[in-house]
Amino acid sequence: MAQFKYLVSLKGEEEAGVLEADSLAEAAEKLTEQGGYILKLVPRFSLGPARVRQWLEEAMAAGEGMKASEKILFTTQLGSMLKTGLPIIEAIEVFVEEKGGGSSALLRQIMEQLKSGKKLSRALERYAKVFDRAYVNVVRSGETMGTLAESLEYLGDQMRREHELKVKVRSAMIYPLVVVIAMAAVMTFILLSVVPKIVIFAENSGAQLPRITAIMVAATGWLNKFWWLALLAVTFVGGLVWRLTKTKEGKKFFAGLVLKLPVLGSLVARYNQVRFARLLAGFYAHGISVESAFEILSESLTNYYYSEACLRLKQKLVMGRSLSEALESEKKLFPPIMSRVVKGAERTGDLDKTLTRLSTYYEQELETALKNLTTIIEPVLIVLLGVGVIGIALAVIVPIYRVTTQLK
Repeated sequence: MAQFKYLVSLKGEEEAGVLEADSLAEAAEKLTEQGGYILKLVPRFSLGPARVRQWLEEAMAAGEGMKASEKILFTTQLGSMLKTGLPIIEAIEVFVEEKGGGSSALLRQIMEQLKSGKKLSRALERYAKVFDRAYVNVVRSGETMGTLAESLEYLGDQMRREHELKVKVRSAMIYPLVVVIAMAAVMTFILLSVVPKIVIFAENSGAQLPRITAIMVAATGWLNKFWWLALLAVTFVGGLVWRLTKTKEGKKFFAGLVLKLPVLGSLVARYNQVRFARLLAGFYAHGISVESAFEILSESLTNYYYSEACLRLKQKLVMGRSLSEALESEKKLFPPIMSRVVKGAERTGDLDKTLTRLSTYYEQELETALKNLTTIIEPVLIVLLGVGVIGIALAVIVPIYRVTTQLK
């Protein structure tokens, strides 16, 4: 039997270890039967036929992904087809035949498990990289309550909104990134091709180079001679930062640093608040237990401080405190208006709809902040471009001007 290293989330605690199984699929099956949610499952290094079989399984599993757009379409259409009375296996079969795509192999494996008598939620658990814990729990709730079609339609709508929000955030960040990269590329081209020729021209004419040109020439010369050292340094620093982000202390440091940044910090905070309210609204609407709901929230939120706050909220709720009281104790991360609105919703028993409205309100605020960020960034980029152009112009034009002056 082969050995597999695993990391699972069990009752809010992460547990790591090694287990034996004939295949990767069997190892996943064993872990889900124990009640744990798989965070990581990889073959333990070994040699021999067992290892070769594992490599083949890994190669096949590599194609078992699903794009966000495919996942949204699959979830929405599956919910719609189930509403018409079509059996779930036939519904998935219809989707595979009509849409095909890279997810066909994955969906066929899910169909095989459904044919063997497993529930949809149980089948989806084995593909944690595609169907996260929130997705699986909402599906399981729908199966228990007999509202699977409605649960799938809800998931499709929420994933669509989540995807649209991510696209807006990325779009706001792409513009300044493209401008900075283009500016760096142009400056590098001038430094490596134009400036050296001007230097030779000036030296042959006996003209003295201005300080800015001399600095650029020295920097270019150093990079030409020690480019490997610069590349090594960048690789080392990048690897060190990446490694730190994987540790608890590193996540805490960078998450805190991001939240303290003037504009970006408020955007990250608002993004996590939107996800918190939206996911929690769905969990309350679908009857997911408080303990499971806040454990899933902790895993779903991207910022370390918000993730830890969810675990603290869970503890307070388990001890009998209301959600509004628990939120009041986290004022640094959740605005006072959230706890006040939630307090009113607790009195009326309309908590899920209130949280949905809150998520919509915060999402609109986030979109406005992103537009404002783009407006602020544009003049800053113009100034940076101006400084870069002036620097290059001085480095290139001044030597030529001095040579022509001497020639006169």
